[in-house]
Amino acid sequence: MKLLMIHVWNEYEIAYRGKFSSFLSYPSLTLASIYPLIPQDIFERIDIVDEISQRVNYDKETYDVVLISFDTSSAVSAYKHCDEFRKRGAYTVGGGYHATALQEEALEHFNTIIVGPAEKALPQFFKEFVAGVPKKKYEDRDICSAQFPKPAREKITRKKKLNIPATIVNRGCGNYCKYCSMRTMWKSDARPIEDVIRELKELKSKMVIFYDPNFFECREYAMELMKAMKPLKMLWVSNATADFGYDHELMQAAYDSGCRAVLLGLESLSSQSLNHAAKRFHEADKYKEIIANLHSHKIAVNGCFVLGFDGDTEEELLALPERVENLGLDLCRFAILTPYPGTRFYEEFEQEGRIITKEWSEYTQNNAVFQPRHMSPKRLEELYRKIWKECYTWKRVWKRTLQSPWGLRPYVLILLMANIGFKFVGIEKRTEQ
Repeated sequence: MKLLMIHVWNEYEIAYRGKFSSFLSYPSLTLASIYPLIPQDIFERIDIVDEISQRVNYDKETYDVVLISFDTSSAVSAYKHCDEFRKRGAYTVGGGYHATALQEEALEHFNTIIVGPAEKALPQFFKEFVAGVPKKKYEDRDICSAQFPKPAREKITRKKKLNIPATIVNRGCGNYCKYCSMRTMWKSDARPIEDVIRELKELKSKMVIFYDPNFFECREYAMELMKAMKPLKMLWVSNATADFGYDHELMQAAYDSGCRAVLLGLESLSSQSLNHAAKRFHEADKYKEIIANLHSHKIAVNGCFVLGFDGDTEEELLALPERVENLGLDLCRFAILTPYPGTRFYEEFEQEGRIITKEWSEYTQNNAVFQPRHMSPKRLEELYRKIWKECYTWKRVWKRTLQSPWGLRPYVLILLMANIGFKFVGIEKRTEQ
């Protein structure tokens, strides 16, 4: 038998697919993590397509099984692939955030769906598929991080991706922000430290990216892990929550172990909006101090913001570029509030009749798919693009780079290229459907 694995990309969206994509597109672990779950003895051929840099060809090969992983923004493309391969006689299996959140919809297209994590569910599907009795849905969330197989990174193309390997310690998150779909898929469960260190050594890289929603969620665990990482002399970056910037012991331990940058989901400069979104840390007036604290430990900060909260007025959003600059961030990113299926905002907006489209290919965080409180959806999109453009003038790009806490160290070039990449990220471009 022959198997095709696809990680789907929204075919209508070209942001992060441009000339600077190799500085902005992180290497995906999705297919690399799924590959070791496949029984190698039942397939004579396994092909892999990561659509951020590859394309699906329906007629190049005839496949018995097609596995498709997708999120909400790529659901339209995923359903198209699924329907085309089913026409050609393939048995199709779908999984990921969207299939987990909207199971009945996914089953209108796929023969089988995997709900939640795949570590136990996917091998069970293959066992029953070979026996001729596959079910429509498989779900088994009773797994622990010690059962996660080592990702098969060598099977996945690195084309058009940042040339820095990635790993993950804890897929889940203890927070429950209203806009986040993390809990739809994962529980919080940190891997054994010895497993993490073994994997880092095998990477044989000078730098690594941690995909954890919050690397420092469990302080005691983080301190132990960083102590074990220190002899490796690897540089690393991760996600963190804003309160990390108040723990000087933790910040210093992070720097000593190789941490050089963190991504903070600041989301808004309004404490009211943060509170409404159920952010655990919602003291927006403390952000400047937090960033300064991180800089004092020579840790750079990428601050992420969401536009379109109910408290956002046009006047407040227009002031955002200046206010963001005053924070002293090294990099900044923006997104339009997007109520993904499976999130609390989706439930709230659905009940209030404020979701204006369920054309899933629009759910890219570059489009307004709901009715904001204080402006039209079109105006929110205009402000989003205006803010992004103003925050990435050449003057501000150079200022952020030259004021980096890294000084003139060679890896400051990574920061410069990331800033340039975000300047030309292509948020205004979209292919025609």
